[in-house]
Amino acid sequence: MKEKILQKYTQLIKDMDSAIMNGQGGRWADSAIVTRIVTEAQNLIRKTCGDDSDYYINLKELNREFRAADSKKYKGVIEAAYNDYRDGFTNIDLFIKAEIFEDFLSMSEYLLEQGYNAPAASLAGGVLEDSLRKLCDKHGILYPEKTKINSLNTDLAKAGVYTALVSKEIIAKSDIRNNADHGKFKEFNEKDVKEMIEWIRRFIIDYLE
Repeated sequence: MKEKILQKYTQLIKDMDSAIMNGQGGRWADSAIVTRIVTEAQNLIRKTCGDDSDYYINLKELNREFRAADSKKYKGVIEAAYNDYRDGFTNIDLFIKAEIFEDFLSMSEYLLEQGYNAPAASLAGGVLEDSLRKLCDKHGILYPEKTKINSLNTDLAKAGVYTALVSKEIIAKSDIRNNADHGKFKEFNEKDVKEMIEWIRRFIIDYLE
């Protein structure tokens, strides 16, 4: 995975060089191409370095005005992120976790397709719980080693990481998981589990990727 990420960084830097060279006076010729480069770079930096990293913050600041004269500054931010990622000075734990979560959610979908509603709900619930732990880690929220979804959810909501509406949805998904774990199969159905998996996937994209 790291090699693919490095290749993506390298390609973005090459694309930026090309855009600058094809322009005049250190500017770029086609702003549409640079918009694509910067958007991809911002997404990659957010995933590999975090949205609180200097690279991501600097790139967002440059994007506020998006001046062509800042072309070399854009390139400098991307190169800095690439160099530190290459040398192991960035934390991609959340990015890797998001990839792993997707694998487990795909497994949940497969179980559901095979008619195993309860195991699918239980596995998806495990992904939700672990994602809440990672979200607490991301925001510096401490929690006991042995904790549950609702406790993590309460702490995250109190810290303002997400809205009360999101918190309410998490409680509902936690109930489905608990019913599955305790054999209360009449309390949920295939549609509930399908919607649960889809919601958890969106939640991870919104808050961890």
